[in-house]
Amino acid sequence: MTRRSVTLACLATLACALTACDSAVDGAPKPAPSASAPASSSAQADTPLAGMSSCATLDKALTGQGFPAAAPSPADPEHVCTSVKGGTGTYGLLLQDGQTIEENIQDVSQTAMGHVNKRRAILERNLNGTQATCGVRMEILPRSRAIVTAFLTTGSTDQACEAAKNLAGVVEPLLPPAR
Repeated sequence: MTRRSVTLACLATLACALTACDSAVDGAPKPAPSASAPASSSAQADTPLAGMSSCATLDKALTGQGFPAAAPSPADPEHVCTSVKGGTGTYGLLLQDGQTIEENIQDVSQTAMGHVNKRRAILERNLNGTQATCGVRMEILPRSRAIVTAFLTTGSTDQACEAAKNLAGVVEPLLPPAR
């Protein structure tokens, strides 16, 4: 399997896992809550990412770095966009209302809590068990998240995590304000 195939498989698995279940960090999956709840005046407060484009946000964050325009991921085109740069790898951004940063973590032993600027975040190494991959999950209150990912063509997991942390540092100020 080529590195590109592994990357696409990881992105597809990540997107499916992030949208299909609502599970805690302990990994006990349960179905996601129904999206058919009636709209209310607090609906806008519950969806701080409404109207925000993951592709436009990723493009802005990658400006000047030689990445092509981001494209929606086939696995979850409404929430995930990626940009592939030959010789570097694939960078991605997921914007998702209704999920916390703690939900859907595959391997808690590969995570570390921290902050991106003043926003609570989780660093997740070796996404889907794949080396040279890393993600940073950033909290958007009340119950939303942004996840940046780096899948390197060559290099180590540590290098992927540095790339993901750098990207998260550029994406974070583009997100709705931390409360």
